[in-house]
Amino acid sequence: MANRAVLITGAAHRVGKAIALYLAEHKWDVGIHYKGSKQAAEHVAQQAREFGAQVKTYQADLLDPDQATRLIVDFTNDFANAPATDFGSSGSAIERELLLVNSASIYERDRLENLKVDDWHRHLDLNTLAPVLLTKEFTRDAQAKRCVINILDQKVTNLTPDYLSYTVSKYALYGITKMLAMELAPNCRINGIALGLVLRSGDQSEEQFQVEFTNTPLNKGPVVEEICKLISLIAQTRSMTGQIITIDGGRHMVRPVPPYDDFLDN
Repeated sequence: MANRAVLITGAAHRVGKAIALYLAEHKWDVGIHYKGSKQAAEHVAQQAREFGAQVKTYQADLLDPDQATRLIVDFTNDFANAPATDFGSSGSAIERELLLVNSASIYERDRLENLKVDDWHRHLDLNTLAPVLLTKEFTRDAQAKRCVINILDQKVTNLTPDYLSYTVSKYALYGITKMLAMELAPNCRINGIALGLVLRSGDQSEEQFQVEFTNTPLNKGPVVEEICKLISLIAQTRSMTGQIITIDGGRHMVRPVPPYDDFLDN
């Protein structure tokens, strides 16, 4: 058992899956959260165990506040309270390091003209409220120092009116990240990563995907390995809190113009 453990929400697929496998390979024990993709989550867990990590999967609908709270309780019971395997020079047990990565999110296109109240609330509940509730429980009465990383979007610094509900939810989480970094210091660090286009979406072809980068300064976007390395860097940089790091190939510097249609789905 490692002396550090991470819980990643939405870890059965895409970026969350990549983070789980990368950290497992780099000597982290891993909690894999999923909502409905049990088979995919168990497959990720099996892959992570091949690196020697202790791995557990957790099912929870993060739109339900009670399930969100229970997720953290179960994770901390499994990992925070486990016996330490390393001991300092004084002979005392080294405290287990815990990390929460809020990766799960809803990403659906809407604008003011077709805005639906239910869609608005779903985005805000999952993308904003759920990370807050998870962080609240995760940092409650924490004896050891803990770290939270929120996955954001470069749109928070390059606003456009498309993806209205999604953008508002991430923009709120952007502010909350900085606010909670103030409130929870010094025992807990809160940071964020604002991503550009990372993976193909839906039936998008590789050619269509690559076209999306033609207007970015670097003519490319981030790859999942860069995101994973950045997660690891933030977790290990104990003087960092309240920071939002953008990795998007410079996309956030491209000023939007009417009709403000964003790139294809992330």
